[in-house]
Amino acid sequence: MKSRAETKILYLITKSNWGGAQRYVYDLATGAARAGFPTLVALGGDGELSVQLRSAKIPVHTLRALTRDVGFLQEWRAFREIIALLKKEKPDVLHINSSKAGGMGALAGRLCRVPRILFTAHGWAFNENRPLWQRLVLKFLHWLTVMLAHETIAVSEITKRQLNWPLAARKMTVIHNGIMPQELLAPHDARTQLAIAHHELSPYLHDPWSVSIGELHPTKQHDVMIRAMRDIVEVQPRARHLIMGEGEERERLAGLIQKYNLTQHVFLLGNVPGASKYLTAFSFMVLPSRSEALGYVLLEACAAGIPAIASSVGGVPEIIRHREEGLLVSSGDVHGLADAYLLLLTNEKLRSAFAHKAHERIAHFSIDAMYKKTFALYL
Repeated sequence: MKSRAETKILYLITKSNWGGAQRYVYDLATGAARAGFPTLVALGGDGELSVQLRSAKIPVHTLRALTRDVGFLQEWRAFREIIALLKKEKPDVLHINSSKAGGMGALAGRLCRVPRILFTAHGWAFNENRPLWQRLVLKFLHWLTVMLAHETIAVSEITKRQLNWPLAARKMTVIHNGIMPQELLAPHDARTQLAIAHHELSPYLHDPWSVSIGELHPTKQHDVMIRAMRDIVEVQPRARHLIMGEGEERERLAGLIQKYNLTQHVFLLGNVPGASKYLTAFSFMVLPSRSEALGYVLLEACAAGIPAIASSVGGVPEIIRHREEGLLVSSGDVHGLADAYLLLLTNEKLRSAFAHKAHERIAHFSIDAMYKKTFALYL
């Protein structure tokens, strides 16, 4: 068996923005480097993940053809880039993340005879709102990726159960995400700094604030929260909801905010660097997603000691238990979301009890435990 210093790890991920999968790769790559593994990250694009990794002195290789867009020539170029990189770097471990990098990386790893191929399932594309035939094709491709990898890490129990095709379960191991201790601002400082960066918030510094953090993507269902805010402000006209994140849905979401006359109640802040340190500014978090494998933002909310309202989907109930760390509602239920919001907003005692439970809950999601279990699969 090779030692850590002799075990070279190549992490591969499709996109270089800053989402849950990218946060996971960053945490693992920096943790592996500190633990003595020679470490390299390959990714598509040159986004925030690249910046953070280079700042942490982790070698980064940009794959120019690896993008989320689908096209035969683009896929072929990306596959050839991955093959070339594997031949050049000769990793002992190829740890692949995200759907596209997962499928191409697993096949390329097998062709290049990489000794150890791991795939982390951060969620399944077949859970998205697509036609049945597309979901079946995607499920087959995910199943094939699991078959090609030597081991697959599922970030939640439900993620493992959802790929219920032959032989998949025996190749999957559940390892929950963990997070490091967080830098948190004092509540007043968090609000003040956000208002300085986003002047439209200045008149509302003393109003109740809630927050959603996540890519502006249909799966995150920010539109459901915007629709819920119509009902909420009729009862609580001082309620303000901030959405941190960027993505393809910005124009549509901005249109909904205008349509429902919510420009003084819902604010699209775009990407907010170090978003988690501002969580103390909020009474609670809202995660209205259609699907979630686990949800880093919920772990961050627990660590910050704020309760959450979330869709009862995927691995969310493995973090937030209904009426313990927060409230769970059915995905897409606008009125249920509004009712939960108003209950939490108007009941300080309930918020305090949930916050206390949330802060205790984070002990179950230790990053040291994630490191120990994951690194054991490398050797």
